[in-house]
Amino acid sequence: MASTVVGALACQRDSYLKSFATKVISCRVQKPEPAAASAGKKKSKTEQATVPKELYEVELEDTILFPEGGGQPSDTGVLICANGEKKLNVGYIKRDGLKAIHVLEEPLEVGDSVQMTLDWNRRFDHMQQHTGQHLLSAIMDKYELPTLSWSMGDLINYIEVPRKITNDELAKINAEVNLKIVENLPIKVEIPDKDDVKKDKMPDDYDLDKGVLRVIHIGELDSNPCCGTHLSSTGQIQAIALLNQVSGKGSNSRLNFVVGDRIVKYTQFSHSILRELVNNLSCQTEAIVEKVNNISITAKKSQSRELSFVKELAIYKAKELIQELETKDVVYCHRSDVGLEFMNQVFKEMSPLSKGTVVLMTGENKEGGAMVVFGEKVEEIVQGLKKCIGGLKGGGKGKFQGKITTYEKGELESATRYLDSL
Repeated sequence: MASTVVGALACQRDSYLKSFATKVISCRVQKPEPAAASAGKKKSKTEQATVPKELYEVELEDTILFPEGGGQPSDTGVLICANGEKKLNVGYIKRDGLKAIHVLEEPLEVGDSVQMTLDWNRRFDHMQQHTGQHLLSAIMDKYELPTLSWSMGDLINYIEVPRKITNDELAKINAEVNLKIVENLPIKVEIPDKDDVKKDKMPDDYDLDKGVLRVIHIGELDSNPCCGTHLSSTGQIQAIALLNQVSGKGSNSRLNFVVGDRIVKYTQFSHSILRELVNNLSCQTEAIVEKVNNISITAKKSQSRELSFVKELAIYKAKELIQELETKDVVYCHRSDVGLEFMNQVFKEMSPLSKGTVVLMTGENKEGGAMVVFGEKVEEIVQGLKKCIGGLKGGGKGKFQGKITTYEKGELESATRYLDSL
């Protein structure tokens, strides 16, 4: 028996179904994912000890659980066998060509009758976001802002458009889109003649001849092909809040937005951050911006003074190391309280180096640090230091500059002993 094709699934015919009875068509062990780009690299002890759990791909006669696609994440739900002996969580449903594949942690027998229930809160949230995106895109089209792509996040979504949207346009779009929500326009799904549907955005592995192409209509305002589950009217979107823009590829701009019940979550999240700031800054909410600006100005002044002190310290240390080179072939300096700025300034003060080799090290313990080596015997000394410090990585011609991911116990002492012996 063949399963219902993606495009005509029960969840697509009626996106409000919360439970459904069906049967198992097939069940197979999921094939391992293709090796990642990191294949061949040495695995950590944790990775070596982790044994992948065997998963099963189950195909049903039909399903109310939507498989990931069209920018909409997969549904989740529960399958209960007719005899009640098994109750399996369905954490992911994927599309494989025309088939909806349910990924389970336990196998099911072909022919088993199952009762499925849907995580309705998750589904309704996805419908609000997805239908909200359709409505927002339709309004933005009027401003010659076609949707190039979109993404549904855990809280915040974005639409990518070809250019930055002006503040005036944002205000008008925001007003128009929420007016259409209040108008409670009907939303309908149509399955027209395939020749009448745009196919340029269809997945390459979707068989257009055997599949079902759906068009989502928002009143007379918009019509677009889509595989997703949608609300039955714009009123159920509740509201759309347009947030900030961030730069995309080239001249593109990404407009962040939240829809429906997520606006409440976003408000609560934002308010909790504001309360933390109020408590930490000891000010009222309306004074946060001024307080942060003052802190930023003070921090910049402090940073400027610190850089000045670091420069003076580096100049002093460079003179000290130059004096040491009169009697030694290799000199070094280790400080846990400085960074790359200090080492670069020392290098600058000591260049060009007429003789000897200089090693500069920063950091300590698990925090790691950095290292710069320059002079006559850079390669030889770096090789010796790598034997002392396992986490030392880096390179360079004439001058070695590297990072120490962490100092394991005794490594720093081993390195200084090695340098003292030269």
